[in-house]
Amino acid sequence: MSNLPKDLRQILTSSGFVSEEDYDEAVVSAVELERPISDLLIFRGLISESALGQLIAEHLEVPYISLKTRSIKLETLEIIPEKQARVHSMIPFEQDDKKLHVAFVDPQDFEAMEAAKRNTKLKIEPYYILPTDLTQALTQYKKGIKKVFANILSENIKKTSAKKQSDITKVASDVPIVKILDTILEYAIAERTSDIHIETLHNALLIRFRIDGNLRDIISLPKAVQPALVARIKILSQLKIDEHRIPQDGRFKFAYADQSLALRVSIIPSFYGENIVMRLLFESARPLSMGELGMNDESMDLVKQNIKKPHGMILVTGPTGSGKTTSLYSVLNILNSSKVNICTVEDPVEYGIHRVNQIQVNPQTGLTFSAGLRALLRHDPNVIMVGEIRDKETAEMGIHASLTGHLVLSTLHTNSAVGAIPRLLDMGIEGFLLSSTLNMVIAQRLVRKLCSACIYRVTDDETATQVFKQYRPKVKKVTVFKSKGCSECGHTGFRGRVGIYEILPVTAKIRALISGGASADDILKTARSEGMVTMIEDGLDKTTAGTTTVEEVLRAVRDEEA
Repeated sequence: MSNLPKDLRQILTSSGFVSEEDYDEAVVSAVELERPISDLLIFRGLISESALGQLIAEHLEVPYISLKTRSIKLETLEIIPEKQARVHSMIPFEQDDKKLHVAFVDPQDFEAMEAAKRNTKLKIEPYYILPTDLTQALTQYKKGIKKVFANILSENIKKTSAKKQSDITKVASDVPIVKILDTILEYAIAERTSDIHIETLHNALLIRFRIDGNLRDIISLPKAVQPALVARIKILSQLKIDEHRIPQDGRFKFAYADQSLALRVSIIPSFYGENIVMRLLFESARPLSMGELGMNDESMDLVKQNIKKPHGMILVTGPTGSGKTTSLYSVLNILNSSKVNICTVEDPVEYGIHRVNQIQVNPQTGLTFSAGLRALLRHDPNVIMVGEIRDKETAEMGIHASLTGHLVLSTLHTNSAVGAIPRLLDMGIEGFLLSSTLNMVIAQRLVRKLCSACIYRVTDDETATQVFKQYRPKVKKVTVFKSKGCSECGHTGFRGRVGIYEILPVTAKIRALISGGASADDILKTARSEGMVTMIEDGLDKTTAGTTTVEEVLRAVRDEEA
């Protein structure tokens, strides 16, 4: 679905959003990286997705619609069958007494319009939707599986139980077990799951999904299904079926409509049997831009200024699961072109990036972060990404690589941007070396986004007023948002996540403080005087914009004073 208007160049350059030079350079990179031109324009920050969609819609003389945060009712979706919607690149999203509102990738496609008309007696109101947005919106058709999920599993469990399980390999390849796993995966996609947990209990097999960072119990299956289901996952992941005593890691792909889903599998032995966690990664999804990740314009400008530097070190800090790797991948996609050699050493490699040399850490063979980094330096890289700085050796090698003309990107486990400096000094890095190589530190957390279907405004929230009085005293009238909880968000009030950030650019004053052995408090004080916005302040700004809640920001930042 990369069918954009043929005269896209003229549409964008005449609007003033994109220069002719930038557009032509993006076209070359799009061909080299085998990505749609729209992807390059968006994640390089040349134009926002909404601005791109608006310009194309104006050219086509129809309204623009984005369905990223919009939940479509199942009865509306079912007016046009999923197969027909995919064939003609369209999706119905709203219905009233006289009209059916339909989003098209090409609103001028006569066949698509006629196909939409055949399914209803209502008048078709066409809208323009970007191809990548449509791909995501079409996954909402899987809402229908919620109704029949338990029945499909129950039916296939009966078929599995009726068979003799003497040959576990054969049973694992039979239709019932295949259907059980496929149904679980399809339901996970419909629920926007990041991880699937399959846990063996003493009398059952528990299926849990991690959605927006929180685990939810989904269904409990008979324990008799466990051997065949585990074997099925092992076969797909090319793991040893007869090994039950040691942990195993693997991955496999799952084809879902026109998307490719990669699943990273981890299997461990537990007291009652083997447990499995599967991380879901959409390989065909467009990389998110920094703006889509949650960075404001000022933060994006700081990041772009620093990644343009030919050498130095950029660190992203935060706890496990705070989106550090996703942020680094966003930076890599901006830097990725035929003019640079980008090399990474990761644990594990989550996404394959075209034309980026990626190495996966393997401690069993001696391939650690430091060993991988040492090897990469002999491959003439311009940009190096190290998945994590865990020890002094890796830190020292990263510092020396940035001193010798490389741009080094990495992550570190600290609670704040300023906290990265004493952490590296504690590892044994000399202050004068750190001050001359460190360009920028980004600290981040993930907060849940309010559900757009049940959000409401609050003007007299006492907690919000007190927090704003402490952290944003200039805001006199505090207006925040909350949500009631509805069927679209699983009655949680939240749907999706977004990042909150604090960015520490290492200025001349900060460098002098690092060299002089100043405390973290002194560095923070100077950074604040130079305009640094803290994570909690960035989060509070997002609460007034209706993105999240004050409670969610406090939970994510874990601010002791608050």
